[in-house]
Parts: sequence; C-alpha cells; structure tokens
Amino acid sequence: MSTKIQSEKKFRVLILYPNLYMMLVPSLAVGIFTRLLSEMDCEVDLFETTQYFDSDGSSPQNRVKFAQARAFDYQKDLGIDIKHDNMFIDFRKKVLDFEPDLILASAVEDVFLQAVSLLEAVEDLKIPHLMGGVFPTAATARCFEFPVITHVARGEGEAIVKEFVNRLKAGESVDDVPGVWYRDENGEVQRNQNPPLININDIRPDFRLFAEERFHRPMGGKIFKTVPFETYRGCPYACTFCNSPMQRSVSKEEGVGNFLRRKTIKVLQEEMRATIAATSPEFFYFIDDSFLARPKKEIFEFCDMYEEFKIPFWFNTRPENCFPEAMKRLKEVGAYRISFGIECGNEQFRKNVLLRSPKNAEIIESFRNIHESGIPFSVNLIIGFPGETREHIMDTVELVRSIDGYDTLTVSIFTPYHGTTLRAIAVQNGWLDGKTITKHTTSKSLLDMPPPYVNSDDIDGLAATLPLYCYFPKNEWDNIRRAEIPDEEGLRLREEYYEIYRRNFLREDQFEEKILVGGTGCRSNPKDSFRISKDRLTVDELERLTINA
Repeated sequence: MSTKIQSEKKFRVLILYPNLYMMLVPSLAVGIFTRLLSEMDCEVDLFETTQYFDSDGSSPQNRVKFAQARAFDYQKDLGIDIKHDNMFIDFRKKVLDFEPDLILASAVEDVFLQAVSLLEAVEDLKIPHLMGGVFPTAATARCFEFPVITHVARGEGEAIVKEFVNRLKAGESVDDVPGVWYRDENGEVQRNQNPPLININDIRPDFRLFAEERFHRPMGGKIFKTVPFETYRGCPYACTFCNSPMQRSVSKEEGVGNFLRRKTIKVLQEEMRATIAATSPEFFYFIDDSFLARPKKEIFEFCDMYEEFKIPFWFNTRPENCFPEAMKRLKEVGAYRISFGIECGNEQFRKNVLLRSPKNAEIIESFRNIHESGIPFSVNLIIGFPGETREHIMDTVELVRSIDGYDTLTVSIFTPYHGTTLRAIAVQNGWLDGKTITKHTTSKSLLDMPPPYVNSDDIDGLAATLPLYCYFPKNEWDNIRRAEIPDEEGLRLREEYYEIYRRNFLREDQFEEKILVGGTGCRSNPKDSFRISKDRLTVDELERLTINA
C-alpha cells in the first residue's frame, strides 16, 4: 500500500484516506499531515481506498462512458492495479501490523459512510481516532449519529491535529483540544471553540506515502506524472451549490479569521523547487477553487516566477476572470489546460438561484478570448438543480452551443452536499430527506421533485446525452431525445452518436483539430449566439428557491 516512514518506538499515526474508486491525483491533505506528523517525530503510514473496485463505478469511469473524457486504461496507461480484495479485511490487517497509536481520517461527504465502515472494522481494537474533513465540518453533529465516531475535528485541521497528537503523546486528555467535538462518557456531544486559522505560507505537503503509479493521471489525452498544488485556500464566491462558502462561514462564526488566504509568490517558488526535487513532476494540478480569482498584478507576478519551471499545469477558474493579456502570459509559461464552470445557461436561474452574476453575453465574450489564447479548456455543467426544468437544461445546451472552442464538456448531476444552500432548499421543499448523505456527482440524482421539475430518470438521460445536444445539428435532436431512454433502442442510438462524437470531436488528444458538424463552434454570426435566455421562474418559484434556506 505504501512505504512507511521508519523509526523505532515513535508515536505511530495511520492516515486513513477514504476515496472514491479511482479518483486520481494524490490527496493534498494526506501530504500536509504526513509532513506535519513527521516533523513531530511521529511514524506515519497510509491506508487509502482509491484502488479498491466499486461496482457502482465512479466519476472518472462515467466521464469516459458518457463521452465526457477520453478513454484510458488504468493498468496499461497508468500502471495502476485494481484491487478486488475486501478493503475492510485489508484495513484491519494494516492496523494490526502497524499498531497505530492514532488513526487520522479525513473525509468528504461522498466517502464518509465508507470511512465509518472502515473504523467499525477495527472498533474492537480501541485505537483512538480523529475524523476531519469537509463533511465533518459541514455536518459535525451528524457525524455523532454513528456510534463509532468519538472525536471530530471541525474546520481547518493542521493546528487541531498537532495539539491532539501532542496531548496523546503526553498521556493527557484530548477532550478539550480546540476545534474538537467529542462524545463524553454520558454519550453527550461536547464542543470546543476552534483555534485561530494557520498561516498557509508555513504549510508544505510531503507525498512520500503514495506509490509512484498514484501520480499518473490522464490530461487532455496524454498521461502525466501529476502533483497537486495549493496556492490559496478558500473561495471568494458564494455559489449555492458548493460547500466552499461554508468554510468561510464557519471561520467567521467561530471568530478565528478569514478563511480565504493566498500564499506569497516567493513561498510558491520555494515550494515548487522543493516539490520538484522530491517528486520530479511532469505536471502541476492547482487545486484552488478559482485560480485566477486574485489581483491582476499577482497573476503576472505568478507567471514571471513560473518562468523558472514552465512545467505544464491545469487549473480551475471562472470565465469572467480571464482577460487576453493574462491568458497569453499563462500560455507562455505552461498553462496546458483549464476547467471552467458555467453550470447553467439560464440567466435568471443562474443569477437568482445559483448566485452567479455574469450574463450570457459576457460569458460568450470571455470564452472567445479564452479560445483565442490557444489554451485548451473544458466546460463544466451541473444539471438537476432544485427547481430546474427541462427547459432550463436546454437553455444550458443553447449557451454551450454559443461557446467557442471547448475541448470537452463535463456534466455533473447536482449533489446536495451538507453545508450548501441548495441542499437546505431541497430539504425545505420536501425534495430531499434531511438525513440523506450524498454520493458522487455522476451518480443518480437524490432529489424527488414533482413536475414540471426534472425527475431522476430525466436527469440521467440528459446527463448521458448533453454533449450530443451541444455538438450535433438540431435536425438530429429527435434521435438524441430518443437516446435519453436507456432501453435497447435508446442505448443503440446513444452509442452510434457517441462513436461519431468521439471520432470527430474528442479525437485522440486535445490538440487534434475537431470536425464540427453544425453544433459547437459554428457561430460565425453573433446574432445566433444564445445571449439572452427566457425568465422561466415565477416570483413565487424564485421565492421558494432563494429564501428561508
């Protein structure tokens, strides 16, 4: 599974990394805690679940299946062996062999139940544990509904883990560690105030616990040794479908500081030098929520600094943050690919329900500049929002058909994560059981909405065919509509269109010229662009989707 950091008679910490099946790129959190614990003179080891087969599939597999990403082979292309063994048996064996003094687990909502089951597999061994991560921060009290959970770290973890480990090493109680919620001897949940936020300039990861093949990742049709990199923490936006704003809210409520922080350019340069020396990456994967949401001056400072490296890199950002001069400079220093979320094509819905303000005309113009830069990019969409109709989703199709030059189109199904405004709205309207814990963003919709809103079967069919609607001319749309239905005829049609789409549009890699057939890219006349969408929600419907959440 991994190579231990060897040392005799040291305090031992086993990091448990529950992960969706084959979600690639090593965890930055694991790297951060590996370094922190090593510097505390602990012996550290790792158990991760990434390679354990899951019959339900996962996002990477579904992206390929639905023609949203190019095909690749885990064994042949990445050198990764899929494990068909029982992960619970393997985890218990790891714990018995390593004999940890602490199990440290970090979980997002998609894998929280997996983490709980793994802890239950070793519960009889009475090893202290600390559970942290996005889900335990967003739904701390909910975690304690699972009897195996005893201690939860809420919020940013570095300072909490350090104090928790020091207390255990000294044989002292961990119950009053700042930032920790715990179950007392009477079964009551007790809460401690969070510690101040850390200076992220002091934080560097150590990825040595990950096997070499775990760094391999497909990107734009090629395989790279890819290392994640954090340049800032937090997000300045307030999108209602995302749980990043929750982190800012928690920090504000606790009075511990502004969660949104950026590393200095000098620190980034030093960290890149150290990372290159340690891991020899072929590719940097910037995990920031919105990489270009920073002062323009700082974008150019980053580019000037990055001249030293020019290692290809990917980042996620918003189209309105892109301007021609910056795009040109980013291309010069190695920007290989960018992901952009536009999520929804209906202006009224996007502005009032999702809290994303740019107008369609502005989005179209931004993408014209992005396309002219020559940096390949993907466009990310979400469908199945609370209160969304088929007409809303087809507005999204029309907007995408007005966007120049994207390489791939990814379609996610709205996932009602704890800590998001839209989850609260879904529960408030009776469309979601408040006890529901979510699955990954390409799994079936968890919402149960009445007409005229889309139901889960409608959402599945649209998720599978949306790239086809965006690519093919409208005289093919009746057939594509039939392909939404997953019966024998629908699946046959779907595969016929996928074959054409993969051959003519996806091609072998992102640099091959695409063959356009009447949809995407065919907008020589600006009047054909989908610049203004209809208002499709009444005042009462908007109120239902935007207040009392």
